[in-house]
Amino acid sequence: MQLQEFWDRIGMCPQGRSAAEAAEREIAEPRTDPAAVRAACEMLFDAGTGEEGFKALQNALGEDADGMKTLACLARCAAAVHGAYARRGIADDIYAATMRFLSRFTAENLQKYGRPRLLNGWWFWRQLSMREFRLGALEYEMTHDETGRRCLSLHIPSDARLTQAELAASLQRAKAFFAEFYPPYAEAEMLCSSWLLSPALPALLPQGSRILYFQSNFEVLRHDPNADAALEWIFPDKNTPIADLPETTSLQKKVKALLLAGGSVGWTLGRLKEDAFRAG
Repeated sequence: MQLQEFWDRIGMCPQGRSAAEAAEREIAEPRTDPAAVRAACEMLFDAGTGEEGFKALQNALGEDADGMKTLACLARCAAAVHGAYARRGIADDIYAATMRFLSRFTAENLQKYGRPRLLNGWWFWRQLSMREFRLGALEYEMTHDETGRRCLSLHIPSDARLTQAELAASLQRAKAFFAEFYPPYAEAEMLCSSWLLSPALPALLPQGSRILYFQSNFEVLRHDPNADAALEWIFPDKNTPIADLPETTSLQKKVKALLLAGGSVGWTLGRLKEDAFRAG
């Protein structure tokens, strides 16, 4: 797939395209070793070397505060891996939805910082190595639990609609997808590690909340009240002093009050129940 077609398929914002194109010109300058960049990118296609490959890519690219050089490289890798999706028979809509990771985060950071940024590129080797796929509302990552058993890790994109219908459709599609393309994971346990499963949320959210509906479909396995990663998803900058955190949304207002009172949202690991998403 050509790069411009890839940009169109994932809906990359014009600002992100322009910044990535400018970054490509910077990568082409003599101070960057193209062989090192290519070698690092090749590692991203293998789940066994993906994490190491991303670190190598960062070293090869040098200064990249907004992640636009990273975006340029990851986009070319994503366009290249389209052929692997096609050969396996995976539908183009699944490919595009999975790769929109890049456009979604770039657009969100454009709104947040006033310029396109990609700060989560370290995660993307999972998509390039065909280890994680977006299937409807949710993303599903093939991985292993703490005992080494195969499991599917569920991730919740920021634009996911957490309705019963959307979640049920996603789960149904995932079961069919893994049964067809990755049979060893067809009956794998599904786990989710997220702030959305926090036991603190029922006291903060109204009855009928989609977040509460989502978490009601999981059995809590472990909760870490001291983890502060949730703040990254609830507030623009988790490093802001608690007293100065914004109260733009109802959730922000309630979480801020909870924090000021000495409470926490924390981070929770849950197991999807057998009858998940079957009732509203």
